[in-house]
Amino acid sequence: MGLSRQEVNLRRLLAKCELMCKSKQKDDDRMPKYVESLEDMYQEVKKTSDPNYEFLLVYQGRIAAIKAELGITTSKYPPENDTELLRKSLLGVRHRNVPETSDLNQVLNFHEGLQQKITDDMLILTKNLKEQSELANKIIKKDTEVVSRSTQLTDQNYTKLSSESNKLAEHSKRAWKCWMWIMLLIVLVVFINMVLFMKVMKKK
Repeated sequence: MGLSRQEVNLRRLLAKCELMCKSKQKDDDRMPKYVESLEDMYQEVKKTSDPNYEFLLVYQGRIAAIKAELGITTSKYPPENDTELLRKSLLGVRHRNVPETSDLNQVLNFHEGLQQKITDDMLILTKNLKEQSELANKIIKKDTEVVSRSTQLTDQNYTKLSSESNKLAEHSKRAWKCWMWIMLLIVLVVFINMVLFMKVMKKK
């Protein structure tokens, strides 16, 4: 039977909190909220799981260890419920897995099987983290390519704009020179006409 989504989320958050405790991030302001979320997830998993489900004990122990590391002693869930679960779960696990003869080899096999399940769980978590990391890398690579293409397009547009600006400036310069010569010609024509007009007037 596969893990429920709530149990997968619980395992992920447990691994994250344990890693933060080991990496000296236990003073992070988010840790109390994480612990509260762990307890909520644990209660949901406990509601939907078999009372004798072995991993309930594992989850409970890991949450207790995290709370002890952070110095958290309070909980919004009654402690007697957890104690009762420990008793019932422990008795159920022993009843189903350890024969009444208390054979040492079978006890060892039981614990080895439990450790194997924990190892498998960690492998699944590692695989999920690896897949998420690869997906994030693909997204980042794609975004980088988009930014690179946008930068290249911007450079091309800037080059074209500079070229067109230079052409426009050259065209404006030529037009200005042309108008200047026209104005000079007009002034010259007017001046000549004035001189001729003055000579004619003197003769009269």
